[in-house]
Formats: sequence, structure tokens, C-alpha cells
Amino acid sequence: MKRNQLRNLLNSLFLIGFLIALILYIAIPEDRTVFLIVCFVSMAIKVAEYIVRYFR
Repeated sequence: MKRNQLRNLLNSLFLIGFLIALILYIAIPEDRTVFLIVCFVSMAIKVAEYIVRYFR
């Protein structure tokens, strides 16, 4: 897999994770644990994409 394809895949996963986190934040206001887990995983994916981009 080329780096550009990997970056696109990681960006897509980040955006999907962000949308899921946003829906969870609105849908389950009494318990934010699942929201936080999804949010942190999405941020970790974004950091991985940044590292791939930085070490080009």
C-alpha cells in the first residue's frame, strides 16, 4: 500500500470515528465512557496519519 493510500485510509477511519463519537455524544448523554473511548481511538488514528505524513 502506498503512503498516499494509507493516509487516505487513516483519514477516512478518523472521520468515521469522529461521526460515531458525535452521534454517541448526542445519543447517550448520561454515560460518556463509550464516547471517550471512540474519541481517543479516532485521535490515535489521526496521530498515526500525521506521523505517516511527517516522515514522508
